Amino acid sequence: MSLAEFNISKFRNIEQLSVTPSAEVNLILGENGGGKTSLLEAIYFLSHGKSFRTNKFKMAVQHQADGFLLHGKKQLNNIIIPVGLSKKRSGETLAKVHGKRCERMAQLAQVLPVQVITPESFDLFFGGPKERRRFLDLGLFHVEHEFYRVWQSFNKLLKQRNALLKQKPSNYIDQIQFWDKEFVRLSYTINEMREAYLNKFLTYFFDNIADKITLFKDLEFKLNSGWKTDLELAELLEANFARDLKQGFTSKGPHKADLSFNLNGVSVEQYFSRGQLKLLLYALKITQNVLIDSETDKQSIFLIDDLPSELSDSTKEGVAELLNLCNSQLFITAIDQQSISAVLELMNKNIKVFHVKHGKLITS
Repeated sequence: MSLAEFNISKFRNIEQLSVTPSAEVNLILGENGGGKTSLLEAIYFLSHGKSFRTNKFKMAVQHQADGFLLHGKKQLNNIIIPVGLSKKRSGETLAKVHGKRCERMAQLAQVLPVQVITPESFDLFFGGPKERRRFLDLGLFHVEHEFYRVWQSFNKLLKQRNALLKQKPSNYIDQIQFWDKEFVRLSYTINEMREAYLNKFLTYFFDNIADKITLFKDLEFKLNSGWKTDLELAELLEANFARDLKQGFTSKGPHKADLSFNLNGVSVEQYFSRGQLKLLLYALKITQNVLIDSETDKQSIFLIDDLPSELSDSTKEGVAELLNLCNSQLFITAIDQQSISAVLELMNKNIKVFHVKHGKLITS
């Protein structure tokens, strides 16, 4: 289920661009500022309804344009699924799948599962717990169909609880006590889903990834649920009520969960070099993509911006080995082909090369 066709209009420095990608590997070459990263960003935007480069969507709208338009065709066997997204400078957004308007941006991601690695992706290790929850929940969103509905219900309840803690309306204590029963039930459900998914993740990781890259064989993964699970969450909410009331937010629950990566009791960001961390990043993302591909009928899309960044020749070989395990449709950017020849030469995949300059496709 690959992206068989992709069209971009008025997105950053891309006036108009149409590309017919390979279902396996697409190599996008060009100088910095030429538009190759913008092409990846546009694919990501079509999937997530937002950019991986900025929170200010207007920066993605071409200068003096009213808005941008993205359109793709996802192929599943002999079925073509049109996917489109338009966004006006005013903020007005229209997303469609198969000609039908999407009520939620999540409907785009369901059709187009996309992950990205950029030179800034180290946030998974150096960033806060939110980055690691987002990574874990992205896999759950695609693999466990009930997760999105459960998470939406929990998030709505969390916002309601926090509003009561801040505003303190009359009988707010009774209201919180009433809703806490459902808060606890949903919290345990989310935690059970995360634990089940992580077990699947670890099974593939250690059977297939660590088996090939021995650097990772003693890696330790630990899920912190967001509360001490040897204690009842209902009791913790009650015990922390005065503190939560003072701070104006809920301090315990799955919204505070974290996933840690350690080696010999030391966090990987302190143990590994930057190149080794980059290799681990590939290993984690590829494991996620393999699970999405195997558990669903979707072929995920993997965007890799500036692949040579912070990789030695030996780690490039490790990346090639990992990418060979991956059935995702790959979009890889680099300044020139020589810089990633160590990766390409070891990949047993069909590779299609595109050259981008000043926002235009020069050759393909």
